[in-house]
Amino acid sequence: MTDKTIIAIREAAAAYAEAVRTTQRFFDRLEDSTDPSALIEYATLVEREKEAEEARLDALEAAGIEAPSIDESDPDN
Repeated sequence: MTDKTIIAIREAAAAYAEAVRTTQRFFDRLEDSTDPSALIEYATLVEREKEAEEARLDALEAAGIEAPSIDESDPDN
């Protein structure tokens, strides 16, 4: 594994963690869960989390790092 690969994994993991923290901070300040603008903001945050998660998983896959799933619904188990 090259140093660039490890750096890519670290950066992708950090970006994913920040996306999750951003969503958490959104909930810390949320006052009205029925406000349409809050729902739009939440949808945007969820999309960013998904994109960051995909990038993290792609970086791990590119590095050849994987862990067997413990989820019983995994079709590979």
